[in-house]
Amino acid sequence: MSMRKILFGMGALICLLAAGSALAGRSYRDSYHSTVLGRTVNLTVYVPDGYSEMSGKYPAVYLLHGLDGDENEWLENGTLETMNSLIRKNSVRPMLAVMPSFGEQSWWIDGARDKAETALMRELIPYVERKYKVDNNRAGRAVVGWSMGGYGALNLALKHPNRFCAAAVISPEIYDPLPAETSGIRRMPQFMRNGAFDPAAWQALNYPAHLDAYSKGSIRVPIWVVTGDDDRLLGLVPMAARLYGQLAAIQPGQTELRVIDGELDWSTVRNALPDALRYVSRKCQSK
Repeated sequence: MSMRKILFGMGALICLLAAGSALAGRSYRDSYHSTVLGRTVNLTVYVPDGYSEMSGKYPAVYLLHGLDGDENEWLENGTLETMNSLIRKNSVRPMLAVMPSFGEQSWWIDGARDKAETALMRELIPYVERKYKVDNNRAGRAVVGWSMGGYGALNLALKHPNRFCAAAVISPEIYDPLPAETSGIRRMPQFMRNGAFDPAAWQALNYPAHLDAYSKGSIRVPIWVVTGDDDRLLGLVPMAARLYGQLAAIQPGQTELRVIDGELDWSTVRNALPDALRYVSRKCQSK
């Protein structure tokens, strides 16, 4: 091969790499003071390529981390690359991904220690919609979560259907009627009263308590449910199947269930996330 051809090939490769880089979104660290929680809230925000030049507004998906996670968890496990790839392939609309943290064990609910649900609905979402170029209507707002975040995303969708256009729950820890006697959840402050686990609090906060009011309302949130099939200890597959049956009875054709290979870990989340994002993007775009 001639030197001229080698140099031409190297130049083409450099151009391709530069083009790929130019199509990549980026993430930002952000924070604000939460009056509801009484402390600083940290969040990471992914913005797609072209965000700075775009004059319009983008949809936003709120990614809720799992137990003992934080605002860095999604990016540390490849979510930036996933978002870039999906947007580059036109598999999802260009969107922002908002990754907040209200505490490693908040469960995204108004529990005994923290009012995480109130903080998200009354502070986080308005903060994001003031500061970033995102739609401030239902059709531009989706929620996705895994494990503890799946529990939270599901409850938020059922309690606030007028605020979210779609939801996806990955390996949701939605024990019904109660977590096992040996579960660490029974030692988490959000569900404790007088120093002990409060079964009534768990049942009042978990998703079955919201189904009746949701079913009587007029707004439906399409929901994607996915979990791994290798879990033997927690029983996530039966819980997901039961959830699917309950939702399908309320909103036929607006709930999907997938059981994939995997356990309650990030390899399962990484495999599940692309389809979850495609689902919420498609469903919100049809609103």
